[in-house]
Amino acid sequence: MVLGFFSHVWWFWCDTVGWGSDQGIGGFGEEPGIKAQLTNLIRSVRTVMRVPLIAVNSITIVLLLLFG
Repeated sequence: MVLGFFSHVWWFWCDTVGWGSDQGIGGFGEEPGIKAQLTNLIRSVRTVMRVPLIAVNSITIVLLLLFG
């Protein structure tokens, strides 16, 4: 749960700064800039890690309930 809370705070901050949304990559045939590439990387990692993060949080909660 703590990890989930901090991840939401992190993504809220990224959205506030402008890193969480597409800022317009450019026209046809133009290479995306470093900011667009990093934004896409962060968004991809966020999407891929969502399910494992939920699993790790669930396992942590169960272990804390069992062993205190």
